[in-house]
Amino acid sequence: MSFGRAASQLERLALASHRPSFLKLPLFDTRNGSLSFLVTSQVCSRKFSTSLPVTLPDLPVQAQRRVPHQKLAFVRAHIHDALDSLDESLPERHPLREDQVLRVLDVLASSARPRDLALIEKVLANFTSLCGLPVAAEVHSHIIRGLLNQGNPQTLLNWLVQMRQKPGNIQPYLQHWHMFLEYCADMGHVRIIRTALSKMAHSGCPPNNRTFKIFFRAMFNSGASVKDFYGAFDNIEKYTFWYDEDIANMLYDGFVKLNQTQQANEVKEEFNRRFLKRVIKESPRLVEWEESLALEVERRGMVEAVKLCRSLQEDGYKVHHRTLSILLRRSHDISDLKYAEEALDLKPSAFHWSIIIANAIRAGNLSSALSSYGQFRATGLPLSAPLLQPLISGLCNAATSSCSDDLLDQALKLYHELACSLPPVDPNAPPRRENLDFMRERSVGPDAYMYGTLLRAMGSAVDVQKYSKVAISLLSAVEAGAIPHTPVILASLIVIAMRCSSSVDEALEAYRRLARQKNIPRITAWDYQWILDTLSKLTFGEDRSLPPIWHYFEIVKDMRLSGLAVTPTIYAQLLKHLAQLAPDVPEAMKDRLAACVRRVHDHLTLDPTITPNISLWNQLMDSYQRVGLFAEAYRVWEMLLVSENFDHASVSIILDACGFANAWPLAQKVYTRLSERSFLLNQGNWHSYVECMCRVGRLNDAVKAVCLQMGQGQKDVAPNVDTIQVLLAFATRANQQDEVLYRIQRYLPDLWETLPSNLEGVIIKPN
Repeated sequence: MSFGRAASQLERLALASHRPSFLKLPLFDTRNGSLSFLVTSQVCSRKFSTSLPVTLPDLPVQAQRRVPHQKLAFVRAHIHDALDSLDESLPERHPLREDQVLRVLDVLASSARPRDLALIEKVLANFTSLCGLPVAAEVHSHIIRGLLNQGNPQTLLNWLVQMRQKPGNIQPYLQHWHMFLEYCADMGHVRIIRTALSKMAHSGCPPNNRTFKIFFRAMFNSGASVKDFYGAFDNIEKYTFWYDEDIANMLYDGFVKLNQTQQANEVKEEFNRRFLKRVIKESPRLVEWEESLALEVERRGMVEAVKLCRSLQEDGYKVHHRTLSILLRRSHDISDLKYAEEALDLKPSAFHWSIIIANAIRAGNLSSALSSYGQFRATGLPLSAPLLQPLISGLCNAATSSCSDDLLDQALKLYHELACSLPPVDPNAPPRRENLDFMRERSVGPDAYMYGTLLRAMGSAVDVQKYSKVAISLLSAVEAGAIPHTPVILASLIVIAMRCSSSVDEALEAYRRLARQKNIPRITAWDYQWILDTLSKLTFGEDRSLPPIWHYFEIVKDMRLSGLAVTPTIYAQLLKHLAQLAPDVPEAMKDRLAACVRRVHDHLTLDPTITPNISLWNQLMDSYQRVGLFAEAYRVWEMLLVSENFDHASVSIILDACGFANAWPLAQKVYTRLSERSFLLNQGNWHSYVECMCRVGRLNDAVKAVCLQMGQGQKDVAPNVDTIQVLLAFATRANQQDEVLYRIQRYLPDLWETLPSNLEGVIIKPN
């Protein structure tokens, strides 16, 4: 990095460090000890939600320190009190105001520990009961700001990607993404911005020109080269992107400030060469109008957006096919398409139908997407890859997750419909392309993305042998169409070849033959993960052999040599498979299985490039306990406890381990040390603790804990039918089921009333 660039970054960070933090200390009212610590003079933005959208505030760009433990424990305790009070409250009464709940979310998000992220989801699930209002986009804005204070971009990216599945089912807005991307740009996190761009497009919220300005700013902050910028141009060509002279000047000025005038001219000329054809020739206000339409349909829906469109028409806006695309951005039902068609008097194209189908797939409604496709065929419009790709992807993903080759056959049928609808391929002719929207183009016929989708599904098929010949025919079609191979196509062929091998050595040789060719696409990290997972699970005949550890790490070495970071998942998936083998492994192989787990731990310890996360440590601890190495499992737990880097899953694993190892004193120690840290057990933890007591012969203590301790102060973890099943499973072995049932009836009468008359063969309530 040049001195000038370093100086500019230091100046920027110095200014950023003086911005005010969003996190304010809670104030506790010592007079009544209530939740008044959450009272703030800030006015909640929700009351303005019926007016124009509120502009999101600027964000601090420097990661803040985590919330102090004492304050965090205080907030946890009080929000747990509020949640516990819900059962006792009248429906029309709410224990908190919205601004108080938002302050809690700020504090928990600024911690971002696994237990606090889990508590945030619990608060969201009970948001309406807590304050009487639904979860809205502004609520997630508070959480995002808190996560930015914590400073882990991967945690925040995960939150944005999973927002739609969280309580409230809110799809992230462009403002949410830009809050995150601005932070990443200030920190120079170019790689994670690249990942975010693809996630945005996949989520139905494609990046726009402002997004790419942020992207280029991040590249300058990271010290990117001219070659890197050319690679970025390759990346954004597939997205919606209007030519913007301000961006061209931004690129030029960025290099000039670094005293690189020649590079400045080169980059600006290359940018203009690629994107000048995307210049807007209509009204200069077109971008502004269409961005306002996109925001309106995002915030208020189709009907209000159509009203705004009519208002803009009075100012000179002319509706066209892009207008319909904008209005359908969040729609996944044909009724929206028909409403917009009638309201704007526009005939939808195949591309507009593809938006509806793609959105239905994103919403997880495959049947609706197939129904829409059926209605599309009745229109007589021509088939194309952009229309069928979402359907084929949805069918292939469903085939993989449900282990159903029938769905894969249905996807192949759609592919053949498309291939047969097109004239024969002329290798010397340029590929036919369809203008999708916003100056983007895509091949009309099957392309590399479609072939990759189908081949990947074949690699995961139940009957891989059945599809090996189909894969060869698809590969021939790829060659005939002069379609370039992609990493997905290469990885899929490797996996299919490995699964069709007759031995581990043959599978590894297939990998070497395909992966180490010259002039082939570079295998991605995700594809390496898939290849490695396939290798670890290979079985031949009835011999359920142990995974080939040395072969596995030979491929890991290739991954590292290719310049890719080895992720925790690479280790965790192998450890998980070893743990799954433990229950059925022959006695003669148990020592070898335990040695395999130790060997993986050795590789992990000696790998300086990886930082294990909680999930990886949990998997290592679980694998150790399942193969009978309790001492090693407990050492991992001690390390997690000291570093406070554990979650509820960690607690359940170590309590299970103590039970199977007959280590009651250590289980007591685990419980005591968690209590000292004010760690609240969830229901799974309590079940593990109760089962541990039963396993070590302390059935009386287990019954006492269930009747007198479990659920005290935590109504959501009160004993249930599963708890009673655990007790009875051990009580029947000692012929003490009658005593256990008597105590449950006496101390837990409400639970007793809900129990069935017969539970797992034990008569609970005789007729």
